Amino acid sequence: MFIALHNTYSAKQVEEFARIVFGFGVDTIVITKATGSAAQSGVPVAHKLACRLGKNVLFFEDLDDAIEVLRPEKVILIGNKETCDKEVDFNSIGKNDLVVFCGASTGFTKLELEKGEGVYLTENEVGAIGGVAIFLYKMKELQLL
Repeated sequence: MFIALHNTYSAKQVEEFARIVFGFGVDTIVITKATGSAAQSGVPVAHKLACRLGKNVLFFEDLDDAIEVLRPEKVILIGNKETCDKEVDFNSIGKNDLVVFCGASTGFTKLELEKGEGVYLTENEVGAIGGVAIFLYKMKELQLL
């Protein structure tokens, strides 16, 4: 399973996202459409952390590039309840799926949601950092990770 952070401008968000994902034992994180300080200092910090831990960071210009290169079986976009109709089904997530969290407070655009299956994780918006922590904790609890 690939865990991705899409559309972020915050270096701190990239760093915290990487710490959480690696902390749960996931070997590779994917970062797409990072701009500003996220691209200039967040990605290098995440890469340094990955090198120390023997993990990997894949950095792509946009979500389409990640999908093209990784060729996931499914693309699962973890959004908010306002834009996504159904709740995430943890048991349906496979080892070759790309699970994407949006770093922007506005969430995924309609065009981005068309690239995969848009699902929600919680009733209220908790952001990418909260979302990935809850998601990975639940995956570990169900022994799916």
